[in-house]
Amino acid sequence: MDAKDHSIYHDQIDAYLRDELSIEDRALFEQLLQNDPELVKEFKVHQELFAQVDESVWIDKSFTPDIEEVKEVENYFRSAEAKKLKDTIAKVQANYQKKNNTSFLKNRLFLSVLAAASITIFVVLYTMNSNDSSQDLYAGYSEWQDLPSLTSRSDESQLAEGQRLFEQKKYDESYVLFKEYIKDKNELLPSVLIYSGLSALELDKYTEAISYFDQIINSDTIDQSKGYWYKALVYLKQDKKNTAIKVLEIILKDKQNYNFDKAQALLKKLQ
Repeated sequence: MDAKDHSIYHDQIDAYLRDELSIEDRALFEQLLQNDPELVKEFKVHQELFAQVDESVWIDKSFTPDIEEVKEVENYFRSAEAKKLKDTIAKVQANYQKKNNTSFLKNRLFLSVLAAASITIFVVLYTMNSNDSSQDLYAGYSEWQDLPSLTSRSDESQLAEGQRLFEQKKYDESYVLFKEYIKDKNELLPSVLIYSGLSALELDKYTEAISYFDQIINSDTIDQSKGYWYKALVYLKQDKKNTAIKVLEIILKDKQNYNFDKAQALLKKLQ
C-alpha cells in the first residue's frame, strides 16, 4: 500500500487519537496497525502532530524540575493565564477543523503555525514577567520555606518561640527576642544567626542583618555559604544590584554552595 492509499485512513487516525472510535472500530484499527508497517509510520506522524496541541504537552503536577528557572516556567504553565491561552488554542483548532471538515494531518500546516504562535506568545509573556524589579525578585526569593528548625532544641524554649513569631511574620517581636537571646552568648549556631539576620532584614535593619550573615560567613561550619545567599538578598532588597551580583558570583565558585542553582538563576536576571 502506497502513501496515497494511506490517506483514506487520515480521518480514522484522527478519530483514534481523539478517542472517538467505538470499541469495535478501535480494535479493527489496531489490527490494521499490526499488519501494516507503512500505516504505523503514517500513524506516528499524526501522533506527533497531535501532541503539539494535546493536553499531554501542558505540564502537570508530576513535573518536578530541579533548576529554579525551569520551576518558573512550570509555574507559568500551571497558571490561569496559560490555561486561558491553551483553551483559546483548542477552540480555534476545533472551529477551524469544523469549518474545513478536514483531518488532523491535512491541517498540519495550520496547527504547526498555531503551535509556533502559542510558543511565541509564551516567550513574550515570560520575558516580560522576567524583567522584574529588585523588590519583585526579593519577594520571589524570600519565601523562607527551607529555614532550619529551632524547635528541636528543647533546652531553648526561647528559640522555639522566636521561630514561631518569625513564621507568623511578627518580625518586630522575633527580632527583639533573638537579639536578647544572643546578647550573652559567646558562640551561636548558624541557624540562630539566620533567624536573627532575617528578622532584621524584614524590618529593613540592613546593617544588623549584614552583621549576622557575616558571622556565618566567617564561621568554620558547613553552613558558611548560607551567609552569602542571605547577604545577597539584603543587597537585593536595597536595590544594590551590583553588590548583590558580586556576592552571588562568590556562591557560583562552588556548586556545593548553598542555593547554587537559585544564585545562578538570580544572577542571570540581574545582569
